[in-house]
Amino acid sequence: MPQKIFIFSGLGADHRVFHKMKFHEFEPVYIHWLEPFKNETIQDYALRISKQITEPNPIVLGISFGGIMAIEVSKFLTFQKLVLIASAKSKQEIPFLYRMLGKLKVPLFFPMEWLKKSNRLSYFVFSVSAQEDRKILDDIYNDTSPTYLRWALNAVCTWQNEGLSWNCIPASKNLIHIHGTNDRILYYSNIKNVVPIPNGGHLLPLTETQKLEELILNFLR
Repeated sequence: MPQKIFIFSGLGADHRVFHKMKFHEFEPVYIHWLEPFKNETIQDYALRISKQITEPNPIVLGISFGGIMAIEVSKFLTFQKLVLIASAKSKQEIPFLYRMLGKLKVPLFFPMEWLKKSNRLSYFVFSVSAQEDRKILDDIYNDTSPTYLRWALNAVCTWQNEGLSWNCIPASKNLIHIHGTNDRILYYSNIKNVVPIPNGGHLLPLTETQKLEELILNFLR
C-alpha cells in the first residue's frame, strides 16, 4: 500500500494545481476546502478540516494558504513530515501590507468579483505565462466560493501564529519549506529557513514542476 500524503491546496485552489506532478510511491489525498461559518476563526476551521486526515502521524503538504492551514492543523495532530510550498510559517513572514490591510479589515469589504476575474495583472502576480497554466488559474478562481475567498483572505491578513511551536516532530528534520525567489505574493525576502527555487514564482507545481518534485521526493524518502 502506498503511503498517503495529505495535500492542502492554495487559497481557493484544488488538485488542479498539482496536475503535472508525480508523487511516485506516495498517494496524494487532496483536502477539500469547507465553506466557513460566519465569524469562524482559523483555529476552529482548522479543527473542522482536520477530520479529513484519516491516518495517524501523517505526511502533510500545503501550498500558500494551504501551508498556513496545515500549520494550524498541526496544533491538533502530530505530523510525521510537513512540506510547505510558497507559504509562511509565522505572521512575521506575511507581508507587512497584508497585515495592515487585516488590521483595517479591508478583506472583509473587498469586492470579490475583482479577484475572481483573471487578467494580465493576476497572471503576472502568479508568474504564469503558459496558456495551459493560465486556463487552470482561470478555472480555479471561477469555481471558488466568494464566501470562502473573503474568509481566507482575511485569515491570511490577520494570522497571529508566532512561529514553529506546534505538535510536529522537530522541524529541522521533518519540515521543508520550498519557496520561489521571484514569488510576488509571499515575498522570498520575508521567509526564513527555506529551500529556494531560483526565479520561481508562486505557483511552483505548475511552473517549476520537475525541480519541486525532486525536492519533495528527496525529502520524503
